[in-house]
Amino acid sequence: MAALFLFDAYEGHVPRAPLVALIPIFGVIAAVFYRVGRPPADAAVVDGLPGFWNAQPGESPYLAPRYTIPAALAVALVGALTLGYPSFEWVAVASLVVLLPSAVRRPGLLLFVVVSAAYLPRLGGYGLWDPWETHYGEVSREILARKDWISLWWAQEYWFWSKPILIFWMEATSMASLGVNFLPDANPENAEWALRLPHYLLSMGAVMSVFALVRRTFSVRAGFLAGLALATIPHFFFLAHQAITDMPFVSTMTIAMCLLALALVTDRDATVTSYRVGRFAFSAQHVVLAALIAVVLPQAIYLLSRNVTLTEGFRFAFHPDAFLYGSAGNGSDVPGNPAPREHEAAVGGWAFQPITQGFVWLLGLAVLVWMYRRERRTRALLLLGFYLFCGLAFMAKGIPGFALPGLVALFHLVATRKWKMLGDGELRVARGMLTVAVVGMPWYVAMYMRHGRRFTDRLLIHDHINRLTAGVHGDKGTVQYFLEQLGYGMFPWIALVPVGVAIALVWRRRSDTRVAERETLTLFTLWFFAAFTLFSAMVTKFHHYIFPAEPPAAILAAIALDRLLGAWATGWRGKLGVVLAAGFGVALPFALGAFVGNLRGVIPEAVEAANRADWARQHAESAGVAGALVVVALALLVGAAWLLRTRRADGEKAADPAVHTPAFAVAILMGASVLAFVGRDLAWRTDARPAGYERLIHLFVYNYQRAWPEQFDYRAALTGFACAATLVLVLFAVPRLRAIFGPAFLGVAFAFTFWTVNIYLVDLSPHWGQRELIKEYYELRKGPSEPLLAYQMNWKGENFYTGNHAFVFVKLDTKQLKDWITDHPGQHAYALLEHSRVGSFRGHVRGGEVKEVTTKRDNNKFVLLSVTLPGREKDEQIQSN
Repeated sequence: MAALFLFDAYEGHVPRAPLVALIPIFGVIAAVFYRVGRPPADAAVVDGLPGFWNAQPGESPYLAPRYTIPAALAVALVGALTLGYPSFEWVAVASLVVLLPSAVRRPGLLLFVVVSAAYLPRLGGYGLWDPWETHYGEVSREILARKDWISLWWAQEYWFWSKPILIFWMEATSMASLGVNFLPDANPENAEWALRLPHYLLSMGAVMSVFALVRRTFSVRAGFLAGLALATIPHFFFLAHQAITDMPFVSTMTIAMCLLALALVTDRDATVTSYRVGRFAFSAQHVVLAALIAVVLPQAIYLLSRNVTLTEGFRFAFHPDAFLYGSAGNGSDVPGNPAPREHEAAVGGWAFQPITQGFVWLLGLAVLVWMYRRERRTRALLLLGFYLFCGLAFMAKGIPGFALPGLVALFHLVATRKWKMLGDGELRVARGMLTVAVVGMPWYVAMYMRHGRRFTDRLLIHDHINRLTAGVHGDKGTVQYFLEQLGYGMFPWIALVPVGVAIALVWRRRSDTRVAERETLTLFTLWFFAAFTLFSAMVTKFHHYIFPAEPPAAILAAIALDRLLGAWATGWRGKLGVVLAAGFGVALPFALGAFVGNLRGVIPEAVEAANRADWARQHAESAGVAGALVVVALALLVGAAWLLRTRRADGEKAADPAVHTPAFAVAILMGASVLAFVGRDLAWRTDARPAGYERLIHLFVYNYQRAWPEQFDYRAALTGFACAATLVLVLFAVPRLRAIFGPAFLGVAFAFTFWTVNIYLVDLSPHWGQRELIKEYYELRKGPSEPLLAYQMNWKGENFYTGNHAFVFVKLDTKQLKDWITDHPGQHAYALLEHSRVGSFRGHVRGGEVKEVTTKRDNNKFVLLSVTLPGREKDEQIQSN
C-alpha cells in the first residue's frame, strides 16, 4: 500500500500508469490471501479446472485452453505491438481463430468466440459518435491531463457534474494503459480502441454471466442461447460499441442480478470448491475478495494521497486539498477556456479532507475482508458479489444502480413468500449496505466535500429526480413509447418475448418444475416488468432508456426458444446439421434482399440528387449474384435437413410435450406477425421521418432530427432481414421443423448483428462524428500556428480530437470571434462548423479567403474550411464601411 500511495502522491505523469499501479495492488491482494484466504485443511481441492482448462477425452492436449488461451493472448499482444492498431482488426480475428479449436468442445468459450467475432474486429476502426462518446471521452482525457481523478472538467461548461464516475475512470484507465496521448493538440491515434474496449469487456462479462446462470439453472444449451440472445439484440450490441454510460450501468446490473439469482438457488450450507493450478489453490472466495480489493483499494489510497505531494527531489509537501480549475494546458489563450487557477474545497477542516475520507474507506474495506476471511459458503460469497456489482452500478448511473436490483429482490421475496430469508439474515443486507457504500460512495463523498451542494443539486436533483418527475430534455410519452422501442431494440428476438413471459408464468406454477428454474423465471419476469414500469413512468424519455428492461426479456425469449426446440440429434451429424441450419439463417437474408435492391446500399456519387430516392431498389443485385446466394442458402438448408433426419421421432416429447401444442404454435405465429410489422418499420421509408433505417441509430443517439446521409439506402438489406426472420419463425411454428428452423433463427439474429455492427455502424460514423475531418486538419496544417476554429459548435468532437485545443466560439454573440479575427490579420487557419453556418461564417471573414476542404459526402453534418483572414487594411476598410 505504501508503494501505491507514493505512486499516487507523485506530482508528475508516469507512462502507462494504471499498468504500473497493478503491481502494488496485486501485492496487497497476495498478502491478504496469504493471511486470510487460504482454504482450510479439510476443504475439497480439485486439480485444474475440470472440463475446461485441460484436454477432454479424445482431444489433443495442445488444443486445450491451457495452450490456446495463452497463445491467443500472445497473438493479440505481439500483433498489436508489431503491426499497430490499424491492423488490430486482423489481429483480433487471428486470436479468435486460435481459440476456436478449444471452443468447439466448450459451449461457454464458443459463445465468447462467436460474439467476439461480431463485436471485436472493428470495435475501434471508426470514429467516435458525437455528442456523447466524444463528450465522455474528453472528460476522461482531462482526468489524465489534469491528473485529477475526482473533479471532472468539461471544456466550455467547466465543471462536469451530470454523470457518475465509473465510465470516466474506465476510459481514462484504458487510455493511459494503451498509451493514448492525452495532452492538448496531440491528435491522438486510435483513441477509439481505448475508449470502447472497457465497454466491450463489460458487455462480454454480462453475456458470460447470463450463460453461467442459465446453464446452472436450466441446461448448457439454454445458457448458450440466453447469452447469444442478449448479445444479438440491437440495443445491447449498439451500446457495446458506444462509449456512453448505458452499458456500464446495464452490464454491471445484469452481472449483479445473475449473481443474486445464483445465490437464491444455492443451498445455504453449500461450500465453494477450491481449484489447484500449479502451486496455487483458489476458490470463489479469492475471486470475490480480489475484486473487492481491486475496486476499493485504489480509491482509498488515492484519497489518502490528495493531501500529500511527492516532488521530483523525493520531498513530501503536506497541504489541504487543492485542485486545478481549468483545462490542463489550455489557458485563456485558447478561446473558450478560462485561465487555469488553483481551487480549494468547499468543505474545509481536516476532518473532511481526502486523507480522512481515505482512512474511513480503508477501514470499511478492512472490515469487509475480516468478515469474509473464513467465509466458504457459496451463497454468502455470491451475495457479496451481488452487492459489489450493485456498488459498481451505483458508480455507473447513480441511485438506479442499486435501487432497481434492490427493488427486484424485494419483489422476489414477496412473490415467493420467502420473508424468512430476510428475517434470518440470509441476504446479509447490513453487510450488503456496507459493501455498496465502500465500493460506490467514495467518489460521491469526495465530490461533495470539494464542490458542496452545487454538485448534489445537479446530479441528484436535476439529473435524477427532475428526469423522473418533471422532465429534462428528451421526449415525453405514454407506455406506447417504449413498447415501440422494444420492437426495434430487440429485433428479431421481440417475437419470442411474449412467448417467453408466458412460458415463465406457466412453468413456475407446474409441479414438475425444478425449484432453481422456478426461482430464476420468477426473478427474470419481475426484473423485466419492474424495469419497464419504472422507466415508462419517467417523464423524461429517450429511446435507450428502456435498455435496462431488455436483458431479462432476451433471457426469457431464449429460454422459450430452448423449450420449444425439443431434443437435438447427438453426435457429429447432429452438430454439423445445427451449424448448417444456422448457416442457412445467415445466408437467407442476403438471398432475399438481393431481389429487392442493392445489398450494399451505397449510392454512387455520380447519381444525381433527383434520382437517389429509388436508386438502390432499381439496382438490385445481378441475377448471377442473387442466384448464387439462393443456391448457397438452399444447399445449407438441404444439408441441414439431411443431417438432422436421424433425429429421434419422439424427440419433442422427450424434451417437453407441453410446448408442442396448437396453443404454442399459435403463439409463435402471433410473434411472427409482430416481427413482420417491426421488420416493415425498419425496412420501409415513408414521406414522414424517420425512415426505417434511421430507427436503428435512434436506439442510441439523442438528437433524432439530424439529417440522414443521402448516399445510404439500406432498405434492401433490412427487407431481407425482416422477411427472413419472419419466414423462419413461421416455419418454426411447425414442431417437426423446429430442429432446422430454430438454429436458422439464431443464424438470422447473428447475421443481423454482424451486418449492423460491421457495415451499418461503420458506414454512418463519419456523418455522426468528426474524426475524419479533424484528421484532415492535422494533415493539412503546417503547425500549431494554424489553429482550428470551431464556429458555433457544441458537438464535443472538436474538443476531444484536439485535446480541447480548438479555438471554440460557441456563443451566438459573435463579438469574441470578431475580436479574434481583428487581432490576427492575414493569419491562415482552419474552421470546423455545420454546413448550414458556412454562409454566416463567410460574412465574418469578408475580405479574406474561405475554401471548403470537405463535402457533404464526406460528412453531411460538418464541414472543414481553409481560411485566410483579411489583412489589416482590408479589415479596417470593412469596419469603416
